[in-house]
Amino acid sequence: MLLLILFEVTRVLFFIFNYPVFKSISFTETLSVLFWGIRFDFASIFYLNSFFILLHLIPGNFKEKKSYQLFLKIIFLFVNALALLSNFVDCAYYEYLGKRSTADFFKLFGMGDDITNLLPQYIKDFWYVLLIWIATLIAAWFFYPIIKQVSVSQKQSTLKNIFIQTGISVLLLGIFFSIARGWELKPLRIISAVEYTDARYAPLLLNTPFTILNTYNIEQIEEKKYFPDEELDKYFNPVKHYQNTEKFAAKNVVVIILESFSRAYIGALNNNKGHTPFLDSLIKKSLCFSNAYANGKRSIEALPSIIASLPPLMSEPFISSNYSANHINSLAGILKKEGYKTAFFHGGDNGTMGFDLFAKSAGFDEYCGRKEYNNEKDYDGNWGIYDEPFMKYFVKKMDIYKQPFFTCLFTLSSHHPYSVPEKYKNKFEGGELNILKSIEYTDYALGDFFRNAEKKEWFQNTIFVITADHTAPVLEEHYKTKTGMFAIPIIFYAPGDTTVLGTFDQITQQIDIMPTVLDYLNYNNAFISFGNSVFDTTNTFFSINFLDDYYQLVQNNFVLHFDGEKSIAVYDMKKDSLLTDNILLKSKTHILSMEHKLKAIIQSFNNRMITNKLSLQ
Repeated sequence: MLLLILFEVTRVLFFIFNYPVFKSISFTETLSVLFWGIRFDFASIFYLNSFFILLHLIPGNFKEKKSYQLFLKIIFLFVNALALLSNFVDCAYYEYLGKRSTADFFKLFGMGDDITNLLPQYIKDFWYVLLIWIATLIAAWFFYPIIKQVSVSQKQSTLKNIFIQTGISVLLLGIFFSIARGWELKPLRIISAVEYTDARYAPLLLNTPFTILNTYNIEQIEEKKYFPDEELDKYFNPVKHYQNTEKFAAKNVVVIILESFSRAYIGALNNNKGHTPFLDSLIKKSLCFSNAYANGKRSIEALPSIIASLPPLMSEPFISSNYSANHINSLAGILKKEGYKTAFFHGGDNGTMGFDLFAKSAGFDEYCGRKEYNNEKDYDGNWGIYDEPFMKYFVKKMDIYKQPFFTCLFTLSSHHPYSVPEKYKNKFEGGELNILKSIEYTDYALGDFFRNAEKKEWFQNTIFVITADHTAPVLEEHYKTKTGMFAIPIIFYAPGDTTVLGTFDQITQQIDIMPTVLDYLNYNNAFISFGNSVFDTTNTFFSINFLDDYYQLVQNNFVLHFDGEKSIAVYDMKKDSLLTDNILLKSKTHILSMEHKLKAIIQSFNNRMITNKLSLQ
């Protein structure tokens, strides 16, 4: 009961910390979330404290000794201090991730020195969360029930009593386990939250220990059989073959991934209200998509999406999963076979988030990180090399490469804690959000990069792709919805090419970048891609995501949520921009084609991932 109360307190605090995200929830829905959340809290409490419970239920009067009870109390405080800490961490971290933390969050810390660098910064920024957590632990210690010691002489330690205690213990364990697991055919899962509330409020109903336990050591995905193999391609076919009649255009390709650049920050895409003057000017002479989406919410998910057209449709990021050794198509690998020099650039520590390993497996010839940059004067003290000097280095490196080349730059200055060089502290205005100064700094660095690049001989023979890895905190309500939280810019800039010009509102996503570039270059071989070329007008354009254990498909102004077995919500974005009116029961016929498409994508993704058929070579 003590733990149920403390878990409920952390849920209320999670709600308060993230009120802008959940403020559309009604009073009755709030009460429902607080009530049904107890079921998920009980599951977490039972599984985490199973050893503690077992030690309490072992037959015998020795349990009443003070030393044994103190031992149990220490175990209780230690285990539940960590559980409560994960809830408190998400109070502040949720606005960056858009979901409760899962087990892979901790696994990523084994892929570099990120936790060593970022933990002190987290404590500095969110010290008040740490204080609340400590206060909660003090309360737990103070209110922990004290069992009065009874002398053995006052109780008969007979064989009969031991049998009775054993029977009671087994009965209690069975009852507790049944409640924690649930009585359904499948055990209580993350997706089970949508049975009790709208998907928008599922993170509020859940608790972080539950999402971590439910994703721990789960890397295997299930084979799907929604459709017979011979029928599958009718709904979705990941094999692309554009059969261009023109000669392959061996133009240089430069992909720039901007850290945390939400579409909300781009003035040209928000009625000129933004923080990116250079990017706004570049959009005027580029092909830009104002309705573009990221496929994931983390940097580690962005690389496979952008470079290999591989969306993050499983709980574990591809880079850190058991499937990371699968052979994949990628821009680097395909263009390398066409004679391209390929190189990946990221100013962070080598090894961070497994970028260097993915770059190698994707076919990049060269990896250039903080180590290769080799000048600690430009280190930001947290993540790596500041964007402006690293972009200068990027230009110099490309200047010595033989054409054609394919390069990818991943920026980092606009990542929390949003460092800006000391000399620019007063140059940028920023705004209500801490990130905005660093957004303005990276935009300034990007402008400097292009001013340097346009002087180079290779510039006119290059197509630049500019996008973001994922979104970051925003103020506008429509950017906080389940679609808005993925809204990013996608820009194609080909100097001197008037065919790559204009701003369009067709739905576009990160996994469209690889097929678009290959189509633009007149690539004439088949390849695997879960996205589409933006130039291929025969397609119905869509965007796909996987979040909180359900899938999201955006297509033709409609949003479909699917739990892997059935559709759970449909929204009309045109009439309901904040996604508050679930019209599932009114639109069953209309969404059938969307559901078929989504099922076919999932089946193709899962089965190809399992059988290592993500490449035709």
